[in-house]
Amino acid sequence: MEKSNTPYQALFQPFKLGLIERTGCFSTTVVSPGLECKNRITLSAMTRGRCGQDLVPTNHHAEYYAQRAAGGFIVAESSSISDRALAYGGAPAIFNDAQTEGWKKVVDKVHSVKGNIFIQLFHCGRQTHSSLQNGQIPLAPSAIRIRGQNQIAKKDYEVPQEMTIQDINLVVKQYKEAAERARKAGFDGVELNAGHGTLPDQFLRDSANKRTDAYGGSAQNRCKFILEVVQQLIDVFGAGRVGVKVTPVTHHADMNDSNPLELYQTLLRALSNLKIAYVVLKNENDPENFQDFGYPASKKQIPCVYSAFRNYFTGAIVANGGITLEEADEGIRTGKFDFVAFGQLFISNPDLVDRARNGYQLNRNIDWGTVFYGDQKGYTDYPKYQVPSNILSELINPLKINDLYLPNRITMSAMDRVRTPAPYIPTELNAKYYAQRATAGLIVCEATPVSQRSMSYPGSPCIYNDDQAKGWALVTKAVHDKGGRLFLQLFHGGRKTHSSLQNGLEPWAPSAIAIRGNCYSAQNKPFEKPHEMTDAEIQLTLQEFVDAAKRAKTAGFDGVEINAGNGHLPDQFLRDSANKRTDQWGGSVENRCKFVIQLVQKLNTIYPGRVSIKLTPIGHTGDMNDSNPIQLYTYLLQQLSKLNLAYVTLVEDKSQENADGHGYPASDKQIQNLYKSLRPHYKGILLANHSITPERANQDIKDGLYDAVSFGQLYINNPDLVYRVRNGFQLNTNFDFKTYFGGDEKGYTDFPTFDEEKKQ
Repeated sequence: MEKSNTPYQALFQPFKLGLIERTGCFSTTVVSPGLECKNRITLSAMTRGRCGQDLVPTNHHAEYYAQRAAGGFIVAESSSISDRALAYGGAPAIFNDAQTEGWKKVVDKVHSVKGNIFIQLFHCGRQTHSSLQNGQIPLAPSAIRIRGQNQIAKKDYEVPQEMTIQDINLVVKQYKEAAERARKAGFDGVELNAGHGTLPDQFLRDSANKRTDAYGGSAQNRCKFILEVVQQLIDVFGAGRVGVKVTPVTHHADMNDSNPLELYQTLLRALSNLKIAYVVLKNENDPENFQDFGYPASKKQIPCVYSAFRNYFTGAIVANGGITLEEADEGIRTGKFDFVAFGQLFISNPDLVDRARNGYQLNRNIDWGTVFYGDQKGYTDYPKYQVPSNILSELINPLKINDLYLPNRITMSAMDRVRTPAPYIPTELNAKYYAQRATAGLIVCEATPVSQRSMSYPGSPCIYNDDQAKGWALVTKAVHDKGGRLFLQLFHGGRKTHSSLQNGLEPWAPSAIAIRGNCYSAQNKPFEKPHEMTDAEIQLTLQEFVDAAKRAKTAGFDGVEINAGNGHLPDQFLRDSANKRTDQWGGSVENRCKFVIQLVQKLNTIYPGRVSIKLTPIGHTGDMNDSNPIQLYTYLLQQLSKLNLAYVTLVEDKSQENADGHGYPASDKQIQNLYKSLRPHYKGILLANHSITPERANQDIKDGLYDAVSFGQLYINNPDLVYRVRNGFQLNTNFDFKTYFGGDEKGYTDFPTFDEEKKQ
């Protein structure tokens, strides 16, 4: 599959539904080739009514399903298999030729737009009223009425007729005849509704089935009716085109089972043996004593049906029930299920697949007065998404970095947020912060010290021991579960620190030159004169970076970024204001680049193609300057071009003339146009950083100045920055500098998304 820029990569993986292979000693035989599904989004069967008394699907039905046909496959609403299976006035049926012909028009329309469509076969059993089916008494496995009133007939439910063996055989035959009609109409497959209190559900669960014959009693016996029906459907369509929907813990229609775990494990094992294509699992959340039935809450019976039953069925699991796009993508990625059947979202978003693919805003305004009955109003008249004219299309284009795929070109810059007190182990709070921003093309986690002697900011998470790596594993899992990608920025402060910040250890640097001024993070104490590193100490430091990269890999990071800018140790080796050495590590441009080049080469052995570097050629932070930055960075970028880096980030600093009283020239006097000047010297992926607006970034990428942009402050107060850019929404500019460094969730994980802002 060719990847796109969708924020939901897992949802858009193709799938062969119902692929059945038989493996022998020397070869594998394809028994069923499977149905090609372009994505994992399905339309759940939803009763929408809109048929006349003949229960024949109309042109409105054809238009409705064709509008939603872009899903991997869609399932047409519950269709009654006989005139004694009717529960909803106006719901389509499939027990005569006229109805079959009506469905054929629907199927043809869906196929004309390259869609796949199944039909859900339905028998209501006791969940109806004789007035809804021409005076015929409802059928059920046992003569037990549903408590309460039928809301359609506006009458109390009746005591149903307990089915005889002849009745059972007749209904099983009617299911087969309906399947034959569905096949004649051209449906791609068939789904049995065995949940929501329907007749098959009544046979399954012991609150409705009190039989003492072969169809009642044990879990195996109560599964018998469903398995007989499924076998008939297989005889018509083949196992690879049959699905079953079950609702293990829903109490709708006075339904419950005393041991749902055992029952549905038994059923799913049996369905797995039949090799049907899929099972839909509804993860219900009915509260305690739902509708005064006295049954326990759904979550008390089975907290999560996917984890409870995933291992009992070898076909596809389709999730259903109030699932968001984000939850759907995460569930597919983590293997909880394979497809998601959306219901309500498809009502008001006929183009749900396109909105999901492009990250467009969803329409959540459903006209509930038109959901079940009426004409095209509230049925086929919901609009498709209109793309705003101000969309920054270059930013949302995908980008391939060696073997790493970025769905967009909006990356999150490493930013120190200082919320990890000693012993500097990342926590769930850090994991939440980064997971909120996981839609970024790439996240670069904050500057992370590689040793105790490399610390500059108290409260920064570190990675010089295994416990810290385990803490980072919380972060990587949280981001990966949301579909994100993240690098760790490896950091060494060099002279840009104070001994009081690193357990009394004196700062190291390439030369014994102190930074002029005070160390803000050390209570404004004057910077100390650093110890000039020996060759052995340089080698030790390089090894500390290597060890940190190994821990980063163990923690699950997708790559690493070297912070070789902003006055930190690698930057101090590069620029001649801080490096006055006369040995192999100083003097010429070639010698001053040696530390950085060797560092990249060593990290490449840990993360081949996944090492990146951040440079600040004209930044003066940390009392930094170079007498000839064009010469230095031209040479460095040319050498880095040979090392198969993931990317280089160039920071466009805005330092003024004589910034901090250090006498250095203004940034733009050293290099007037950073990206135009240096882009020709680096042949790989180039990122831009520092106070760049989305609008400017979009144009610069279009002009070829760089390939992606690294945003910092915008990501602090816009966790959904990609979503806002995709939809042309206003950015949140309410930024509280008091909460930038240190603190708790305030100013860290409490910034709202655009949709949350609208609710407020």
